[in-house]
Amino acid sequence: MLKNRTNCLKSDATNLFFLLIIALCLVLLAAASASCNIGSPDNIQGIVSKNQTVSSRVPKITLPSFSPSQHSKTTAVKNMVDYSIGAGDVLSIKVFDHEELTAKARVTQAGTVDFPLIGEVHVAGLGTTAAAHRIESALANGYIIDPQVTIFIEQFKSKKVVVLGAVYNPGLVELNGSINLLELISQVGGLKDNAGETAIIKRQENGTQKDIPINLDRLIKTGDPQLNIQILGGDTVAIAEGAVCFITGEVNQPGKYLCGSDSTVFNIVTRAGSLTEKALESGIKITRTVNGIKQIMQNVTQDTVVQADDVIFVPQRPVSKEEETQCFISGEVNRPGAYPCSGKTSILKLLTKAGGLTDNALESGIEINRQVNGTKRVLRNVDKDTLLQREDVVIVPASAVKKNADCFIAGEVNRPGAYPCSRKTSMLKLLTRAGGLSKNALESGIEINRQVNGRKQVLRNINKDTLLQPDDVVIVPASAAKNEAVCYITGQVKRPGAYPCGRKTTVLKMISLAGGFTGIAAESSIEIKRIVNGKKQVLEDIDDVTLLQPEDVVVVPESFF
Repeated sequence: MLKNRTNCLKSDATNLFFLLIIALCLVLLAAASASCNIGSPDNIQGIVSKNQTVSSRVPKITLPSFSPSQHSKTTAVKNMVDYSIGAGDVLSIKVFDHEELTAKARVTQAGTVDFPLIGEVHVAGLGTTAAAHRIESALANGYIIDPQVTIFIEQFKSKKVVVLGAVYNPGLVELNGSINLLELISQVGGLKDNAGETAIIKRQENGTQKDIPINLDRLIKTGDPQLNIQILGGDTVAIAEGAVCFITGEVNQPGKYLCGSDSTVFNIVTRAGSLTEKALESGIKITRTVNGIKQIMQNVTQDTVVQADDVIFVPQRPVSKEEETQCFISGEVNRPGAYPCSGKTSILKLLTKAGGLTDNALESGIEINRQVNGTKRVLRNVDKDTLLQREDVVIVPASAVKKNADCFIAGEVNRPGAYPCSRKTSMLKLLTRAGGLSKNALESGIEINRQVNGRKQVLRNINKDTLLQPDDVVIVPASAAKNEAVCYITGQVKRPGAYPCGRKTTVLKMISLAGGFTGIAAESSIEIKRIVNGKKQVLEDIDDVTLLQPEDVVVVPESFF
Protein backbone atom coordinates (compact mmCIF):
# COMPACT_ATOMS: atom_id res chain seq x y z
CA MET A 1 0.00 0.00 0.00
CA LEU A 2 2.95 2.33 0.80
CA LYS A 3 4.35 1.63 -2.66
CA ASN A 4 1.03 2.59 -4.33
CA ARG A 5 0.87 5.88 -2.37
CA THR A 6 4.41 6.79 -3.48
CA ASN A 7 3.52 6.21 -7.14
CA CYS A 8 0.49 8.48 -6.82
CA LEU A 9 2.55 11.32 -5.39
CA LYS A 10 5.04 11.10 -8.30
CA SER A 11 2.18 11.25 -10.82
CA ASP A 12 0.67 14.39 -9.20
CA ALA A 13 4.07 16.23 -9.30
CA THR A 14 4.52 15.45 -12.95
CA ASN A 15 1.06 16.78 -13.82
CA LEU A 16 1.71 20.01 -11.86
CA PHE A 17 4.97 20.61 -13.74
CA PHE A 18 3.26 20.36 -17.14
CA LEU A 19 0.49 22.74 -16.02
CA LEU A 20 3.10 25.36 -15.10
CA ILE A 21 4.77 25.03 -18.53
CA ILE A 22 1.43 25.58 -20.31
CA ALA A 23 0.64 28.68 -18.19
CA LEU A 24 4.05 30.25 -18.97
CA CYS A 25 3.53 29.76 -22.73
CA LEU A 26 0.14 31.49 -22.55
CA VAL A 27 1.68 34.51 -20.80
CA LEU A 28 4.43 34.81 -23.47
CA LEU A 29 1.87 34.60 -26.32
CA ALA A 30 -0.21 37.37 -24.75
CA ALA A 31 2.86 39.64 -24.42
CA ALA A 32 3.85 39.05 -28.03
CA SER A 33 0.34 39.94 -29.22
CA ALA A 34 0.40 43.19 -27.27
CA SER A 35 3.81 44.10 -28.73
CA CYS A 36 2.53 43.56 -32.29
CA ASN A 37 -0.39 45.91 -31.70
CA ILE A 38 1.88 48.68 -30.31
CA GLY A 39 4.24 48.49 -33.32
CA SER A 40 1.48 48.52 -35.94
CA PRO A 41 1.64 51.14 -38.73
CA ASP A 42 -1.44 52.90 -37.36
CA ASN A 43 0.53 54.00 -34.28
CA ILE A 44 3.67 55.40 -36.05
CA GLN A 45 3.79 59.07 -37.07
CA GLY A 46 5.29 59.54 -40.53
CA ILE A 47 5.50 62.40 -42.98
CA VAL A 48 2.05 63.86 -43.62
CA SER A 49 0.63 66.53 -45.81
CA LYS A 50 1.08 70.04 -44.52
CA ASN A 51 -2.70 70.67 -44.86
CA GLN A 52 -3.77 67.63 -42.80
CA THR A 53 -4.41 67.63 -39.10
CA VAL A 54 -2.07 65.23 -37.42
CA SER A 55 -4.02 64.89 -34.15
CA SER A 56 -7.25 63.78 -35.94
CA ARG A 57 -5.59 60.87 -37.70
CA VAL A 58 -3.00 59.48 -35.32
CA PRO A 59 -3.29 58.86 -31.60
CA LYS A 60 -0.48 60.54 -29.66
CA ILE A 61 1.60 57.59 -28.52
CA THR A 62 5.20 58.15 -27.36
CA LEU A 63 7.45 55.37 -28.62
CA PRO A 64 10.59 54.29 -26.80
CA SER A 65 13.49 55.23 -29.06
CA PHE A 66 17.25 55.96 -29.00
CA SER A 67 18.39 59.55 -29.41
CA PRO A 68 21.93 60.46 -30.58
CA SER A 69 22.20 62.78 -27.60
CA GLN A 70 20.89 61.93 -24.14
CA HIS A 71 21.02 65.57 -23.02
CA SER A 72 19.94 67.51 -26.12
CA LYS A 73 17.95 66.54 -29.15
CA THR A 74 20.37 68.55 -31.34
CA THR A 75 23.95 67.40 -31.98
CA ALA A 76 26.55 69.69 -33.56
CA VAL A 77 30.24 69.09 -34.13
CA LYS A 78 32.27 71.94 -32.76
CA ASN A 79 35.76 72.72 -31.47
CA MET A 80 36.08 74.84 -28.36
CA VAL A 81 33.87 77.61 -29.80
CA ASP A 82 30.86 76.84 -32.04
CA TYR A 83 31.98 77.53 -35.62
CA SER A 84 30.12 80.34 -37.41
CA ILE A 85 28.81 79.05 -40.74
CA GLY A 86 29.55 81.13 -43.82
CA ALA A 87 29.16 81.20 -47.59
CA GLY A 88 31.06 78.36 -49.29
CA ASP A 89 30.97 75.94 -46.37
CA VAL A 90 29.66 72.44 -47.17
CA LEU A 91 27.24 71.06 -44.56
CA SER A 92 26.20 67.46 -43.96
CA ILE A 93 22.65 67.51 -42.50
CA LYS A 94 20.94 64.44 -41.02
CA VAL A 95 17.52 63.96 -39.42
CA PHE A 96 17.40 61.12 -36.92
CA ASP A 97 15.26 58.16 -38.05
CA HIS A 98 14.69 59.80 -41.47
CA GLU A 99 17.55 58.75 -43.70
CA GLU A 100 15.68 59.89 -46.77
CA LEU A 101 16.23 63.49 -45.63
CA THR A 102 20.05 63.21 -45.34
CA ALA A 103 21.58 65.95 -47.47
CA LYS A 104 24.84 67.70 -48.31
CA ALA A 105 24.47 71.37 -49.06
CA ARG A 106 26.86 74.21 -49.86
CA VAL A 107 26.01 77.53 -48.27
CA THR A 108 25.20 80.05 -50.99
CA GLN A 109 26.52 83.60 -51.17
CA ALA A 110 23.13 84.62 -49.79
CA GLY A 111 23.85 82.47 -46.73
CA THR A 112 21.19 79.82 -47.35
CA VAL A 113 21.01 76.07 -47.89
CA ASP A 114 18.30 74.18 -49.75
CA PHE A 115 16.77 71.33 -47.68
CA PRO A 116 14.04 68.77 -48.57
CA LEU A 117 10.46 69.63 -47.58
CA ILE A 118 11.23 73.08 -46.21
CA GLY A 119 13.23 74.64 -49.08
CA GLU A 120 15.74 77.44 -48.38
CA VAL A 121 16.92 78.03 -44.82
CA HIS A 122 19.22 80.92 -43.86
CA VAL A 123 22.16 79.59 -41.79
CA ALA A 124 25.01 82.06 -42.42
CA GLY A 125 26.31 83.59 -39.24
CA LEU A 126 24.90 80.79 -37.11
CA GLY A 127 26.81 78.12 -35.26
CA THR A 128 26.11 74.51 -36.11
CA THR A 129 23.89 74.19 -33.04
CA ALA A 130 21.75 77.23 -33.91
CA ALA A 131 21.50 76.19 -37.56
CA ALA A 132 20.30 72.72 -36.53
CA HIS A 133 17.63 74.29 -34.28
CA ARG A 134 16.43 76.45 -37.17
CA ILE A 135 15.98 73.43 -39.44
CA GLU A 136 14.25 71.52 -36.63
CA SER A 137 11.74 74.36 -36.18
CA ALA A 138 10.92 74.38 -39.89
CA LEU A 139 10.48 70.58 -40.03
CA ALA A 140 8.26 70.57 -36.92
CA ASN A 141 5.91 73.05 -38.58
CA GLY A 142 3.66 70.36 -40.06
CA TYR A 143 6.21 67.87 -41.40
CA ILE A 144 7.83 65.78 -38.64
CA ILE A 145 6.98 65.39 -34.98
CA ASP A 146 9.90 66.14 -32.69
CA PRO A 147 12.65 66.21 -35.38
CA GLN A 148 16.24 65.71 -34.28
CA VAL A 149 18.82 67.33 -36.59
CA THR A 150 22.59 66.80 -36.68
CA ILE A 151 24.91 69.10 -38.66
CA PHE A 152 28.50 68.34 -39.59
CA ILE A 153 30.75 70.74 -41.50
CA GLU A 154 32.43 68.69 -44.22
CA GLN A 155 34.37 71.52 -45.86
CA PHE A 156 35.43 74.79 -44.27
CA LYS A 157 35.56 77.39 -47.03
CA SER A 158 34.13 80.58 -45.64
CA LYS A 159 36.70 81.58 -43.02
CA LYS A 160 40.11 82.70 -44.28
CA VAL A 161 43.03 84.35 -42.50
CA VAL A 162 46.10 86.07 -43.93
CA VAL A 163 49.40 85.36 -42.13
CA LEU A 164 52.34 87.63 -42.94
CA GLY A 165 55.92 88.04 -41.80
CA ALA A 166 58.49 85.82 -40.12
CA VAL A 167 56.80 82.41 -40.46
CA TYR A 168 57.86 79.57 -42.73
CA ASN A 169 54.69 79.38 -44.85
CA PRO A 170 53.05 82.81 -44.95
CA GLY A 171 49.91 83.34 -47.01
CA LEU A 172 46.19 82.61 -47.03
CA VAL A 173 44.94 80.03 -44.54
CA GLU A 174 41.47 78.46 -44.57
CA LEU A 175 40.21 77.88 -41.05
CA ASN A 176 39.03 74.36 -40.30
CA GLY A 177 36.83 75.16 -37.40
CA SER A 178 37.81 77.34 -34.47
CA ILE A 179 41.54 77.94 -34.01
CA ASN A 180 43.70 79.92 -31.61
CA LEU A 181 46.87 81.90 -32.30
CA LEU A 182 49.36 79.17 -31.37
CA GLU A 183 47.50 76.63 -33.50
CA LEU A 184 47.57 79.05 -36.44
CA ILE A 185 51.32 79.64 -36.07
CA SER A 186 51.86 75.88 -36.01
CA GLN A 187 49.71 75.48 -39.13
CA VAL A 188 51.93 77.90 -41.10
CA GLY A 189 55.13 76.05 -40.16
CA GLY A 190 56.12 77.92 -37.02
CA LEU A 191 58.14 81.04 -36.35
CA LYS A 192 61.42 81.71 -38.12
CA ASP A 193 64.57 82.29 -36.09
CA ASN A 194 64.39 86.00 -36.86
CA ALA A 195 60.79 86.42 -35.67
CA GLY A 196 60.13 89.35 -33.39
CA GLU A 197 58.51 89.38 -29.98
CA THR A 198 55.11 90.75 -31.06
CA ALA A 199 52.28 89.62 -33.34
CA ILE A 200 49.69 92.15 -34.51
CA ILE A 201 46.19 90.80 -35.26
CA LYS A 202 44.22 93.16 -37.51
CA ARG A 203 40.46 92.61 -37.13
CA GLN A 204 37.36 94.32 -38.51
CA GLU A 205 34.79 95.14 -35.84
CA ASN A 206 31.67 97.14 -36.71
CA GLY A 207 33.32 98.49 -39.84
CA THR A 208 36.44 99.65 -37.98
CA GLN A 209 39.86 97.98 -38.02
CA LYS A 210 41.18 97.02 -34.61
CA ASP A 211 44.83 96.12 -33.96
CA ILE A 212 45.41 93.54 -31.24
CA PRO A 213 49.08 93.25 -30.12
CA ILE A 214 50.17 89.90 -28.67
CA ASN A 215 53.46 89.37 -26.82
CA LEU A 216 54.68 86.16 -28.51
CA ASP A 217 57.66 85.75 -26.21
CA ARG A 218 55.41 85.71 -23.16
CA LEU A 219 52.79 83.55 -24.86
CA ILE A 220 55.29 80.87 -25.86
CA LYS A 221 57.10 80.85 -22.52
CA THR A 222 54.02 80.90 -20.25
CA GLY A 223 51.18 79.65 -22.46
CA ASP A 224 48.98 82.45 -21.08
CA PRO A 225 45.44 81.59 -22.33
CA GLN A 226 44.49 85.28 -22.35
CA LEU A 227 47.15 85.89 -25.00
CA ASN A 228 46.28 82.75 -26.98
CA ILE A 229 43.16 84.35 -28.46
CA GLN A 230 40.76 82.82 -30.98
CA ILE A 231 41.41 83.69 -34.62
CA LEU A 232 38.37 84.78 -36.64
CA GLY A 233 37.69 84.69 -40.36
CA GLY A 234 38.95 87.85 -42.04
CA ASP A 235 41.77 88.42 -39.52
CA THR A 236 45.25 89.41 -40.70
CA VAL A 237 48.08 88.17 -38.48
CA ALA A 238 51.38 90.03 -38.94
CA ILE A 239 54.59 88.80 -37.30
CA ALA A 240 57.42 91.20 -38.02
CA GLU A 241 61.08 90.29 -38.03
CA GLY A 242 62.78 90.92 -34.73
CA ALA A 243 65.21 93.71 -34.02
CA VAL A 244 68.87 92.82 -34.55
CA CYS A 245 72.15 93.96 -33.05
CA PHE A 246 75.60 93.58 -34.53
CA ILE A 247 78.78 92.44 -32.83
CA THR A 248 82.31 92.52 -34.18
CA GLY A 249 85.88 92.28 -32.96
CA GLU A 250 87.24 89.70 -30.55
CA VAL A 251 84.31 87.28 -30.41
CA ASN A 252 84.29 83.81 -31.89
CA GLN A 253 81.32 84.32 -34.21
CA PRO A 254 80.90 87.97 -35.14
CA GLY A 255 77.70 88.87 -36.99
CA LYS A 256 74.12 89.99 -36.37
CA TYR A 257 71.85 88.53 -33.71
CA LEU A 258 68.28 89.06 -32.50
CA CYS A 259 68.03 91.44 -29.58
CA GLY A 260 64.84 91.98 -27.64
CA SER A 261 63.80 94.82 -25.43
CA ASP A 262 65.68 93.36 -22.47
CA SER A 263 68.76 91.94 -24.24
CA THR A 264 72.13 92.84 -22.75
CA VAL A 265 75.68 92.89 -24.06
CA PHE A 266 76.18 89.58 -22.24
CA ASN A 267 73.29 88.00 -24.18
CA ILE A 268 74.72 89.06 -27.54
CA VAL A 269 78.29 88.01 -26.61
CA THR A 270 76.97 84.59 -25.59
CA ARG A 271 75.15 84.16 -28.91
CA ALA A 272 78.37 85.17 -30.68
CA GLY A 273 80.26 82.25 -29.15
CA SER A 274 81.78 84.23 -26.24
CA LEU A 275 84.92 86.38 -26.17
CA THR A 276 88.22 85.24 -27.62
CA GLU A 277 91.35 84.91 -25.51
CA LYS A 278 92.59 88.23 -26.88
CA ALA A 279 89.45 90.21 -26.01
CA LEU A 280 89.67 93.31 -23.81
CA GLU A 281 86.40 93.01 -21.90
CA SER A 282 86.81 96.37 -20.19
CA GLY A 283 87.08 98.16 -23.54
CA ILE A 284 83.77 97.11 -25.14
CA LYS A 285 82.04 99.92 -27.06
CA ILE A 286 78.55 100.35 -28.51
CA THR A 287 77.85 102.49 -31.56
CA ARG A 288 74.23 103.67 -31.50
CA THR A 289 72.26 105.90 -33.87
CA VAL A 290 69.93 108.33 -32.11
CA ASN A 291 67.79 110.65 -34.25
CA GLY A 292 70.13 110.10 -37.16
CA ILE A 293 73.25 110.93 -35.13
CA LYS A 294 75.87 108.29 -34.25
CA GLN A 295 76.80 108.03 -30.60
CA ILE A 296 79.61 105.91 -29.14
CA MET A 297 79.15 104.49 -25.66
CA GLN A 298 82.54 103.80 -24.09
CA ASN A 299 83.52 101.19 -21.49
CA VAL A 300 80.13 99.52 -21.31
CA THR A 301 79.62 96.46 -19.10
CA GLN A 302 78.10 93.14 -20.05
CA ASP A 303 74.94 94.15 -18.16
CA THR A 304 74.32 97.13 -20.45
CA VAL A 305 70.96 96.83 -22.26
CA VAL A 306 71.29 97.01 -26.03
CA GLN A 307 68.88 98.51 -28.55
CA ALA A 308 67.92 97.60 -32.11
CA ASP A 309 70.72 98.23 -34.65
CA ASP A 310 73.39 98.71 -31.97
CA VAL A 311 76.90 97.78 -33.09
CA ILE A 312 78.98 96.20 -30.31
CA PHE A 313 82.75 96.30 -30.74
CA VAL A 314 85.04 94.11 -28.62
CA PRO A 315 88.63 95.36 -28.91
CA GLN A 316 91.80 93.33 -28.61
CA ARG A 317 93.83 93.60 -25.44
CA PRO A 318 97.48 94.68 -25.71
CA VAL A 319 99.59 91.72 -26.83
CA SER A 320 103.07 91.20 -25.45
CA LYS A 321 106.07 91.03 -27.77
CA GLU A 322 106.48 87.38 -26.82
CA GLU A 323 102.93 86.66 -27.99
CA GLU A 324 103.48 88.57 -31.23
CA THR A 325 106.73 86.72 -32.09
CA GLN A 326 106.57 83.08 -33.07
CA CYS A 327 108.96 80.48 -34.39
CA PHE A 328 108.00 77.25 -36.07
CA ILE A 329 109.44 73.77 -35.67
CA SER A 330 108.68 70.69 -37.74
CA GLY A 331 110.07 67.28 -38.46
CA GLU A 332 111.31 64.80 -35.86
CA VAL A 333 110.03 66.46 -32.69
CA ASN A 334 107.20 65.23 -30.50
CA ARG A 335 105.01 68.35 -30.71
CA PRO A 336 105.80 70.27 -33.90
CA GLY A 337 104.06 73.62 -34.33
CA ALA A 338 104.35 77.36 -33.59
CA TYR A 339 105.79 78.63 -30.31
CA PRO A 340 106.52 82.09 -28.85
CA CYS A 341 110.13 83.07 -29.25
CA SER A 342 112.34 86.12 -28.83
CA GLY A 343 115.89 87.05 -29.60
CA LYS A 344 116.93 85.15 -26.48
CA THR A 345 115.24 81.87 -27.44
CA SER A 346 117.70 79.14 -28.34
CA ILE A 347 117.10 76.00 -30.38
CA LEU A 348 117.34 74.05 -27.12
CA LYS A 349 114.48 76.05 -25.60
CA LEU A 350 112.37 75.61 -28.72
CA LEU A 351 113.06 71.86 -28.76
CA THR A 352 111.99 71.69 -25.13
CA LYS A 353 108.69 73.48 -25.88
CA ALA A 354 108.15 71.06 -28.77
CA GLY A 355 108.49 68.02 -26.49
CA GLY A 356 112.04 67.12 -27.47
CA LEU A 357 113.49 65.09 -30.33
CA THR A 358 111.97 61.82 -31.49
CA ASP A 359 114.00 58.60 -31.48
CA ASN A 360 114.41 58.95 -35.26
CA ALA A 361 115.77 62.52 -35.20
CA LEU A 362 119.10 63.38 -36.78
CA GLU A 363 120.29 66.04 -34.35
CA SER A 364 123.35 66.91 -36.44
CA GLY A 365 121.15 67.74 -39.43
CA ILE A 366 119.00 70.45 -37.85
CA GLU A 367 118.46 73.43 -40.16
CA ILE A 368 116.96 76.91 -39.76
CA ASN A 369 115.02 78.53 -42.59
CA ARG A 370 115.19 82.29 -42.14
CA GLN A 371 113.93 85.24 -44.14
CA VAL A 372 116.58 87.96 -44.50
CA ASN A 373 115.55 91.07 -46.44
CA GLY A 374 112.94 89.06 -48.30
CA THR A 375 115.39 86.31 -49.21
CA LYS A 376 115.25 82.82 -47.81
CA ARG A 377 118.41 81.51 -46.18
CA VAL A 378 119.09 78.03 -44.89
CA LEU A 379 121.39 77.85 -41.85
CA ARG A 380 123.05 74.47 -41.37
CA ASN A 381 125.47 73.04 -38.83
CA VAL A 382 123.58 74.78 -36.05
CA ASP A 383 123.79 73.65 -32.45
CA LYS A 384 121.36 73.78 -29.57
CA ASP A 385 122.67 77.11 -28.34
CA THR A 386 121.94 78.92 -31.61
CA LEU A 387 119.63 81.86 -30.98
CA LEU A 388 116.46 82.16 -33.04
CA GLN A 389 114.78 85.11 -34.68
CA ARG A 390 111.13 85.93 -35.34
CA GLU A 391 109.45 83.65 -37.92
CA ASP A 392 112.39 81.21 -38.03
CA VAL A 393 111.39 77.72 -39.14
CA VAL A 394 113.45 74.95 -37.51
CA ILE A 395 113.55 71.61 -39.34
CA VAL A 396 114.68 68.47 -37.61
CA PRO A 397 115.38 65.74 -40.19
CA ALA A 398 115.12 62.01 -39.68
CA SER A 399 118.18 59.86 -39.23
CA ALA A 400 119.50 58.30 -42.42
CA VAL A 401 120.36 55.04 -40.66
CA LYS A 402 118.85 52.37 -42.85
CA LYS A 403 117.07 49.33 -41.61
CA ASN A 404 116.15 48.10 -45.04
CA ALA A 405 117.21 49.27 -48.48
CA ASP A 406 115.03 52.35 -48.92
CA CYS A 407 115.00 55.48 -51.00
CA PHE A 408 113.37 58.67 -49.82
CA ILE A 409 111.28 61.14 -51.75
CA ALA A 410 110.05 64.53 -50.60
CA GLY A 411 108.50 67.65 -52.03
CA GLU A 412 105.85 67.86 -54.72
CA VAL A 413 104.65 64.25 -54.81
CA ASN A 414 101.34 63.01 -53.54
CA ARG A 415 102.73 60.53 -51.00
CA PRO A 416 106.21 61.59 -49.88
CA GLY A 417 108.09 59.11 -47.72
CA ALA A 418 110.43 56.11 -47.75
CA TYR A 419 110.05 53.30 -50.30
CA PRO A 420 112.00 50.08 -50.96
CA CYS A 421 114.50 50.46 -53.76
CA SER A 422 117.53 48.74 -55.32
CA ARG A 423 120.06 49.63 -57.96
CA LYS A 424 117.46 48.64 -60.56
CA THR A 425 114.83 51.07 -59.28
CA SER A 426 114.31 53.94 -61.67
CA MET A 427 113.09 57.44 -60.86
CA LEU A 428 109.83 56.62 -62.67
CA LYS A 429 109.19 53.64 -60.37
CA LEU A 430 109.83 55.68 -57.23
CA LEU A 431 107.54 58.49 -58.44
CA THR A 432 104.83 55.91 -59.14
CA ARG A 433 105.12 54.47 -55.64
CA ALA A 434 104.88 58.00 -54.24
CA GLY A 435 101.55 58.59 -56.01
CA GLY A 436 102.95 60.65 -58.86
CA LEU A 437 103.85 64.32 -59.09
CA SER A 438 101.56 66.95 -57.61
CA LYS A 439 100.08 69.70 -59.73
CA ASN A 440 102.68 72.14 -58.44
CA ALA A 441 105.73 69.95 -59.18
CA LEU A 442 108.64 71.23 -61.31
CA GLU A 443 109.62 67.99 -63.04
CA SER A 444 112.71 69.48 -64.66
CA GLY A 445 114.11 70.50 -61.27
CA ILE A 446 114.19 67.04 -59.62
CA GLU A 447 117.38 66.42 -57.62
CA ILE A 448 118.97 63.40 -55.94
CA ASN A 449 120.91 63.80 -52.69
CA ARG A 450 123.35 60.91 -52.46
CA GLN A 451 126.05 59.97 -49.93
CA VAL A 452 129.31 59.01 -51.68
CA ASN A 453 132.23 58.09 -49.42
CA GLY A 454 130.62 59.98 -46.56
CA ARG A 455 130.08 63.11 -48.61
CA LYS A 456 126.81 64.52 -49.84
CA GLN A 457 126.44 64.92 -53.59
CA VAL A 458 123.59 66.62 -55.38
CA LEU A 459 122.68 65.12 -58.76
CA ARG A 460 120.73 67.39 -61.12
CA ASN A 461 119.34 67.12 -64.64
CA ILE A 462 117.59 63.90 -63.69
CA ASN A 463 115.14 62.10 -65.94
CA LYS A 464 112.64 59.36 -65.21
CA ASP A 465 114.99 56.62 -66.38
CA THR A 466 117.74 57.54 -63.92
CA LEU A 467 118.56 54.57 -61.67
CA LEU A 468 118.57 55.06 -57.91
CA GLN A 469 120.74 53.68 -55.13
CA PRO A 470 119.70 52.73 -51.59
CA ASP A 471 119.46 55.76 -49.26
CA ASP A 472 119.08 58.22 -52.13
CA VAL A 473 116.93 61.21 -51.22
CA VAL A 474 114.87 62.53 -54.14
CA ILE A 475 113.68 66.14 -53.93
CA VAL A 476 110.85 67.27 -56.23
CA PRO A 477 110.69 71.08 -56.10
CA ALA A 478 107.64 73.25 -56.71
CA SER A 479 107.27 75.15 -59.93
CA ALA A 480 108.01 78.85 -60.17
CA ALA A 481 104.25 79.51 -60.05
CA LYS A 482 104.07 78.35 -56.46
CA ASN A 483 103.70 81.91 -55.16
CA GLU A 484 100.28 82.02 -56.79
CA ALA A 485 99.16 78.70 -55.32
CA VAL A 486 96.31 78.86 -52.83
CA CYS A 487 94.65 76.53 -50.35
CA TYR A 488 91.14 76.83 -48.99
CA ILE A 489 89.80 76.58 -45.47
CA THR A 490 86.18 76.36 -44.46
CA GLY A 491 84.02 75.55 -41.46
CA GLN A 492 84.61 76.64 -37.87
CA VAL A 493 87.39 79.19 -38.35
CA LYS A 494 87.01 82.93 -37.90
CA ARG A 495 87.88 83.92 -41.48
CA PRO A 496 87.20 81.04 -43.87
CA GLY A 497 88.42 81.57 -47.42
CA ALA A 498 91.36 81.13 -49.80
CA TYR A 499 94.95 81.80 -48.67
CA PRO A 500 98.39 81.50 -50.34
CA CYS A 501 100.12 78.22 -49.56
CA GLY A 502 103.34 76.56 -50.59
CA ARG A 503 104.82 73.15 -50.02
CA LYS A 504 105.85 74.07 -46.45
CA THR A 505 102.49 75.47 -45.43
CA THR A 506 101.15 73.44 -42.52
CA VAL A 507 97.60 73.04 -41.29
CA LEU A 508 98.56 75.13 -38.27
CA LYS A 509 99.72 78.03 -40.45
CA MET A 510 96.54 77.85 -42.54
CA ILE A 511 94.36 77.95 -39.41
CA SER A 512 96.38 80.93 -38.18
CA LEU A 513 95.87 82.77 -41.47
CA ALA A 514 92.13 82.13 -41.10
CA GLY A 515 92.04 83.81 -37.68
CA GLY A 516 92.06 80.65 -35.57
CA PHE A 517 89.29 78.34 -34.46
CA THR A 518 85.84 79.45 -33.40
CA GLY A 519 84.56 78.46 -29.98
CA ILE A 520 82.67 75.45 -31.38
CA ALA A 521 85.34 73.94 -33.61
CA ALA A 522 86.05 70.20 -33.46
CA GLU A 523 89.82 70.62 -33.52
CA SER A 524 90.54 66.88 -33.47
CA SER A 525 88.34 66.11 -36.51
CA ILE A 526 89.98 68.26 -39.21
CA GLU A 527 89.94 66.82 -42.73
CA ILE A 528 91.80 67.69 -45.92
CA LYS A 529 90.09 67.23 -49.29
CA ARG A 530 92.66 66.74 -52.04
CA ILE A 531 92.49 65.97 -55.75
CA VAL A 532 94.91 63.21 -56.73
CA ASN A 533 95.06 62.10 -60.37
CA GLY A 534 91.63 63.59 -60.97
CA LYS A 535 90.01 61.82 -58.01
CA LYS A 536 88.99 63.36 -54.70
CA GLN A 537 90.62 61.98 -51.58
CA VAL A 538 89.70 62.80 -47.99
CA LEU A 539 92.65 62.78 -45.58
CA GLU A 540 91.81 62.20 -41.93
CA ASP A 541 93.87 62.01 -38.70
CA ILE A 542 95.30 65.44 -39.48
CA ASP A 543 97.61 67.20 -37.01
CA ASP A 544 99.05 70.71 -36.82
CA VAL A 545 102.15 69.97 -38.91
CA THR A 546 100.46 68.16 -41.76
CA LEU A 547 101.77 69.79 -44.93
CA LEU A 548 99.30 71.15 -47.42
CA GLN A 549 99.42 71.06 -51.19
CA PRO A 550 98.06 73.75 -53.50
CA GLU A 551 94.29 73.54 -53.99
CA ASP A 552 93.83 71.52 -50.78
CA VAL A 553 90.59 72.24 -48.93
CA VAL A 554 90.87 72.17 -45.13
CA VAL A 555 87.54 71.43 -43.41
CA VAL A 556 87.10 72.26 -39.71
CA PRO A 557 83.79 70.71 -38.55
CA GLU A 558 81.56 71.84 -35.72
CA SER A 559 81.72 70.13 -32.36
CA PHE A 560 78.39 68.81 -31.07
CA PHE A 561 79.52 68.33 -27.48
